[in-house]
Amino acid sequence: MGIWIFDDIAGNDSTFMSPHTYETIFCPCLARMVKAFKSAGANKVILHSDGNIESVLDLLVEAGIDGINPVEPKAGMNPEKLKKKYGQKLAFIGGMCNAQILPGGSREEIAEHIRALVELGKEGGVILAAHSIGPDIPLENYEWAMEIYRKYR
Repeated sequence: MGIWIFDDIAGNDSTFMSPHTYETIFCPCLARMVKAFKSAGANKVILHSDGNIESVLDLLVEAGIDGINPVEPKAGMNPEKLKKKYGQKLAFIGGMCNAQILPGGSREEIAEHIRALVELGKEGGVILAAHSIGPDIPLENYEWAMEIYRKYR
C-alpha cells in the first residue's frame, strides 16, 4: 500500500522557491507527513509535482519520499540522468514526452523514445507514463507508443 502527495512545487525551469527556502519551510512538514503515513502502514510515499524539481530531490529523499511523478522531459527532467543519480533512492513514474514527441514526433522518434524508457526501466525503478494525454496528441501516435511499449517491455 502506498500514498501519493500532490503538491506542485515547480514550473518548467525550476522550483517556485529556492532549495534553501524549500528546505527551511516545507521539508520539516513533508518529513512529518511521510513519517506519519509510513507509521500508518504506507510502504511507499510518492510525490507528484509538475515541473523541474531536480534541485530539491536530495531534500525529498531525506524527507523519506520513495518516488516522484511525472518526470516531465519538457521541464528538463531527464529520466536517464535522474536514474543514474537516484536509482537506488527514488522510483520514477513518467518520462514520456507529451509536449513534443507524442504530439508531433515521427513514428521512429516515438519508437526510440519509448524503447529508451523501457530499457531504462528493465532493472526496476522506472514506470513508463505520461503526465497527461491531451487532445494535441493524435490517437495514432499514442497507440503507436503503446504498441512499441508492448513489443519491448
